[in-house]
Amino acid sequence: MQTHRYILLFIVLAGVFASGCSKQLDIKPEVFVSPEELYKDEAGITAGITGIYRQLLVLKRSDYAIVGMVGTDEAKMTIFVPTWGPYWQGFAAVNSYSLLLTAQNDVVQGFWINCYKGINNANTAIRYTQQSAVNEDFKMRALGEAKFMRALFYFYLVQLYDGVPMPTDVENPDAVRDGYPRSTAEDVYKLVISDLQYAAEHLNNKGNNGPDVGRANKEAAIALLGKVYLTRKQYDLARSTLEPLLTSSKTSLMPVYADLFVEKNENNIESLFEIQFSNEPDNTSNMANNTGAWQINQPNLTGAGGHVIIPTDYFFNSFEDGDLRKDATFRTVFYNAAGQLVDYSWWEDVGKPHVKKFDITTGVSVSGSLSSRNMYYLRLADAILMYAEAVNEQNDVPTALTNLNKIRQRAGLGKWEDVHGGVPSQDQLRTEIMMERMRELGFEGWRWFDLKRTGTLLNAVRMNNPDATPNIQPKHLLYPIPAKEFENNPKLTPKDQNEGY
Repeated sequence: MQTHRYILLFIVLAGVFASGCSKQLDIKPEVFVSPEELYKDEAGITAGITGIYRQLLVLKRSDYAIVGMVGTDEAKMTIFVPTWGPYWQGFAAVNSYSLLLTAQNDVVQGFWINCYKGINNANTAIRYTQQSAVNEDFKMRALGEAKFMRALFYFYLVQLYDGVPMPTDVENPDAVRDGYPRSTAEDVYKLVISDLQYAAEHLNNKGNNGPDVGRANKEAAIALLGKVYLTRKQYDLARSTLEPLLTSSKTSLMPVYADLFVEKNENNIESLFEIQFSNEPDNTSNMANNTGAWQINQPNLTGAGGHVIIPTDYFFNSFEDGDLRKDATFRTVFYNAAGQLVDYSWWEDVGKPHVKKFDITTGVSVSGSLSSRNMYYLRLADAILMYAEAVNEQNDVPTALTNLNKIRQRAGLGKWEDVHGGVPSQDQLRTEIMMERMRELGFEGWRWFDLKRTGTLLNAVRMNNPDATPNIQPKHLLYPIPAKEFENNPKLTPKDQNEGY
């Protein structure tokens, strides 16, 4: 079965944290031992759980990071990508929803496989940590980390594929041999919620330095649980879950939006959970390369933007005058290695605005376009906007507007009601919150999921992503179950495939 062929066996990661490190988990080369040996003490448990985080790093450092970005009104593939051969044509299909978005598509299959690697690592950690004779408080925190990560991966899967096979253990030989049936989305969500509730109860509060930096924390679990409730349209639970974050002493908005994307400010007061990259070759990110933020001061590059992902015209033009986030988000001028301005306006997508949130020119980079820059998964601004959405859906427009304005004012904008001449209706505010999520969180991986959650994916993409306009259909609200899963999982039959594929 596909979900069990990719179990990453029992990882020992020497030196899980670098001494005095305040930036990230220090993920080291892998050594394989038995689970009983690895999980027998606190050091081994810590190392094993670090292996789960590594699977998220692998997922997000790879080209699969495009999932959630492209195929939306926010981001698109450049015109060059489909010309690079079959592999890249498959990636371009995620943006265009072309006939190559099939059960054989590399992104469809690769994202699935990498999520299950993380799930299987989490299942291993949960089973053997429960059996370990370690301090009970440590054990509960460790289980909270593993369950947070399992929930994160299953949450991705259920949004993208709907119900999926749902292994929760690693030691059932019959199940491994015979496969797992496709669970319902409802059952997957029950597990995700249960895991996040446990994590929110037992994890430590976030810290901005010290040994817990980079690890799952209570605030991140609360934020992700709130996002799950919001996705399920349980607005009362989303509101009550997210509300404590708004007054927490552990997190607050960074005063300056642009400072969020300076490498020295990683794991800051606003950050709830980040994917922790480093300048070790196996721990780097290619998001700078993907988004065209690598062109300045790189000796062998021309100064052009990258050729993989760029903003849509709609996203670039969506900012109000005076919005400080626009300059922090986009690069519109390009330089060569000598620091000279280069005019690429004639060169189609190369000369268009590019994203500079992942700019590596002021940080540490290795091997040209590879980067040590962390990547946000959750931050407080996201939670504030989720809270605004939840309360607006309860028709509490004043509270929703107050929280929307927190984000606007950090961006250098006046209160919405002052700029636009009055308090908005619930429908107006619903639209504005979604626009604000794009402007605030652009290229941080949430747009596809936001549009799907709010029932606006099809129309938004048809109107504002010309690559996808002629192709997107209702079936594209889900990805197909990967073909390899049907080959390897005897419990799946053709009728389990998502409709239309």
